[in-house]
Amino acid sequence: MTRVRALAGLAVAAVLLTGCGAVPDLNPGVAVRVGDDTTSTRQVAELAADYCGSAQAQLQGQALAGHYINGRVAGSVALRSAADQLLAEHGVEADASYADAVEQVRAKLTALKPAERDALIEVEGAETYVAAAELAVGRETLGGSPSDDDAKAAGEKEFVSWLDDHDVRIDPRYSVAIKQGKTVLLDTGLSLPVSRTAKSSDATTPDTTYAAGLPSTQRCG
Repeated sequence: MTRVRALAGLAVAAVLLTGCGAVPDLNPGVAVRVGDDTTSTRQVAELAADYCGSAQAQLQGQALAGHYINGRVAGSVALRSAADQLLAEHGVEADASYADAVEQVRAKLTALKPAERDALIEVEGAETYVAAAELAVGRETLGGSPSDDDAKAAGEKEFVSWLDDHDVRIDPRYSVAIKQGKTVLLDTGLSLPVSRTAKSSDATTPDTTYAAGLPSTQRCG
């Protein structure tokens, strides 16, 4: 069984998926659209609030600008939706390694509130879920008894192809994109930041000093 990426550890890089081809505009209030599946900005905000709560211990009193958290959440939602639809098309379920990883993490997160624990697993476990989905889809695609490495490689190709062939769109406010199945930061602004404050808010690496000065509604921590 392929060893999946650990769920533990708070990643601060934001995630956003955008598909290729003709993509319909997002309706007002829609944060994520993956095929016919949509997630509202309110749902993203609610999940982000719980995710922020789960991160307090790791932030150790420091602050993180809210758009990093919101972007991470929106992208994770999109990743899971795409993986779910890929699995459905192939008629398989994600490899059991994901459920095993979640079980181990739940046992270590007993100090968190249930909603915070679920949010952490939902967001931090998205890439692990994709890896488990790719493994299952790769096995189905190849047939027989392929090695885990061969199945994973085949599944990754299927996932990238699926993303290319389907409408995957996220509100530009989350400022990241997907390339070859991987997420990258994306500058969706129409102007260049000039002031120190503007540059700090747009920084690839989070500026905790800047974040600490933001209103509580715009930061985590």
